[in-house]
Amino acid sequence: IDISPLTGGNVAFSTLEGRPSAYNFDQSLVLQEWVTATDLLISLDRLNTFGDEFFKDAKVLRSYFYAISDFSVGGRCKCNGHASECSEGEHGRLVCACQHHTAGDDCQTCHPFYQERPWARATGDSANECLKCNCSGRSDDCLFDAEQYRSTGSGGRCVSCRDNTDGPHCERCRENHYRRSAEEPCLPCSCNINGSASLQCDVEGRCACRVGVTGLKCDTCLPGYHSLGPGGCRPCECDPGGTVDHCSPLDGRCLCKTNVEGHGCDRCKPGFFNLQRGSPAGCQPCFCFGHSLACSSSNHYAAFNITSDFLEGICLRLSSLWGGFVITQLELTRPTMFTLFSLFLHPLHFYLSTIVYCTAELLPDYVTLLLEGSGITLSADLSPQLVLDHDPGNNYQFTTDLCKHQFYEKALLLSPPPLSSSADTSQLAQVILTSAFISSGPSSPPAPWVETCSCPPGFAGQFCERCAAGFTRDDPGRGPLSACVPCNCHQHGSCHPETGVCECSDFTTGMTCEHCLDGYYGNALIGTPGDCQPCPCPDRTSCSQIAETGQVVCTNCPAGRTGMRCQMCEDGYYGDPLGQSGAARPCARCDCNGNVDFNAVGICDHVTGRCLKCLGHTEGDQCQRCRRGFYGDALNQTAVQKCRACSCNPAGTSGHVNECHPQTGDCRCLGHVTGRDCSYCEVGFFNLQPGVGCERCKCNPIGSSSVACHPITGQCVCRAGVEGRLCDSCRAGFFGFSSRGCRACNCDPMGSISMQCHGNGTCHCRQGFVGYKCDKCELNYFHNRATHQCEECPVCYGLVKKQVSVCLFVTDVCGGSFKILLIEPSNLQLLLTQHRNITSS
Repeated sequence: IDISPLTGGNVAFSTLEGRPSAYNFDQSLVLQEWVTATDLLISLDRLNTFGDEFFKDAKVLRSYFYAISDFSVGGRCKCNGHASECSEGEHGRLVCACQHHTAGDDCQTCHPFYQERPWARATGDSANECLKCNCSGRSDDCLFDAEQYRSTGSGGRCVSCRDNTDGPHCERCRENHYRRSAEEPCLPCSCNINGSASLQCDVEGRCACRVGVTGLKCDTCLPGYHSLGPGGCRPCECDPGGTVDHCSPLDGRCLCKTNVEGHGCDRCKPGFFNLQRGSPAGCQPCFCFGHSLACSSSNHYAAFNITSDFLEGICLRLSSLWGGFVITQLELTRPTMFTLFSLFLHPLHFYLSTIVYCTAELLPDYVTLLLEGSGITLSADLSPQLVLDHDPGNNYQFTTDLCKHQFYEKALLLSPPPLSSSADTSQLAQVILTSAFISSGPSSPPAPWVETCSCPPGFAGQFCERCAAGFTRDDPGRGPLSACVPCNCHQHGSCHPETGVCECSDFTTGMTCEHCLDGYYGNALIGTPGDCQPCPCPDRTSCSQIAETGQVVCTNCPAGRTGMRCQMCEDGYYGDPLGQSGAARPCARCDCNGNVDFNAVGICDHVTGRCLKCLGHTEGDQCQRCRRGFYGDALNQTAVQKCRACSCNPAGTSGHVNECHPQTGDCRCLGHVTGRDCSYCEVGFFNLQPGVGCERCKCNPIGSSSVACHPITGQCVCRAGVEGRLCDSCRAGFFGFSSRGCRACNCDPMGSISMQCHGNGTCHCRQGFVGYKCDKCELNYFHNRATHQCEECPVCYGLVKKQVSVCLFVTDVCGGSFKILLIEPSNLQLLLTQHRNITSS
């Protein structure tokens, strides 16, 4: 580069100048890429120092420098011909305003949904617009597929097709989907993967099913098939005779009839047999008299019909036979028939196969069939059924199935209800009863309803109807219905096969010879002839053997005897039954005069009879007397308490307190002490003292009314007004001690100084009071009603008293007049006293 001038120079650079394709720029992708720039890099590589660098003068070299003062770039936006302008974007870069459904900063790509052909720059000849994808309206997103564009001319491949569509243009349904028209969305076929031959269905949504599979989606097994799986449905393996319907389509389980079991319902449940297609329960229950649940159909019986015919043309007027009537009685007169019914009770089923009526238009609505025998009745309500092989205008038939045991006598009853018209008639044409008999050859036709039981141990017979040898009935009253138990007579005899009663020997007894006879002992359960031995007891009475020791003990000794061999007397008896102490003496009841408890043990000596446990305070060899310290009559059998305690009072008894008269109970008393038990003093004595006795009362004979006194205090019984322990003085307020007692003083309480009077009965008066009882006021005193006292008259009355010789004395008030006496003073006191006495009397 020319470096002159040294300052203010310009440097210019052109990207197209000198380029081979400069005049074919639109068609040269290399040139387009060459001129495309996003950044400019200017490199200042070296400085021209004009040779001074050889001198290596740092100061000189630092004086050389240069810089760029201005920079200018000219160009246009790279919009690939799809924009006419550009503008600055968010980050300061130029962004094209794209057209032709292009996008990008330089319009370098097509819009997402405009991928129908490959993107190309716009040229002067063609805009090369981006075309919209064709997704049939079921997608908003597509991609450009170059291979598809080369093969079809349409490069837009739709993605994320809606409505279960598929294809480059969402023009078809996805695999395993369908739709009835192009306008509808596609729906899943939902073909069952196991039941469908293909998962793709037709335009109606129907799937192509495998063999044995059905349903719109091939998800259900056909009737007779089950267990839908990878191979489709498998055929059912159910026995038609034992199933109610086809097997379960889910797991192939067969829906067995009530009495049938097994995966294929091909066998009877335990306790049932005779699997029949026409039986509602499938199998009939084993009878076997209730002794076995294992049975099977017998191969030795053939079916036959018992037929009762009626004379043609005989009609019965039903209205005259209201309430039921016997049409015919099936008389089993042949020996083989009688044997058949008596031997085979329950196992035989009787099928009333046909009852034919004529005059069908007069036939009742239904008929009740009764089969009676041995006290049991079976009934069935029958409805008429048209007999197709007869004239349909004339004949109907009834059919039923009856099954029961214990029919020893057979009678067939037909009991029709009343007809709609009293004049209607019908005719019974034929009755057929199906039974079975033992067949010597092949059964034709067979009778599979007859059972053969597998009997448990102890039972025998085709129907377990009898006990095997060595067995007997557990409950003989139930007959063949009873269980059979081992016939156990413990080797001492044989038993009856029905009752089980043993015929015992070897001195045994009992239902099973389990006991020895009375008078014999041993263990009859051992089962040997010598199990039972005679008892070594008096009079061959019963005994028992102790298992632990083997000793034989008599269990039924004569009265009064006991012991292993009844060798001694039992409690309550005495004697020497075997003469072990001398001559033999029978055992007799001990005589203890009722004074022992015979329920106690050891009440008397077993040999001498001496009583050892006397009760009721008795003693003696026969409890004949009361013990010391008790009294009474020990021999009195009527007394409640024969002997009572002496209970002598220790204070009044001179001897021992437990010593008294054995019959009367009187104790020995101290002086002047009395009573049976010496518990109180004699009359006139008191103060019982131990060892001393009682002291005399000493009551005053004048003041007391009795010689007796209180037994403890000695207080005498005093006369009226007398007091003191000895009754020897008058009480306070009394006087005149005498044999009549003391008299009351009766002193006036207001006028007396004391309530006690003098020996003559006069009272000691207060001042102002006079009289024997101090109940009057003295002369010149008056009675104050307020204080109840005699108060002295005023002084003037005293002066007058001294001067006058007489005073006014009022003796009576009578008729409103006064008596006035003139009395000498010396005679006044005497006169007052006499007046008082007269007044009181």
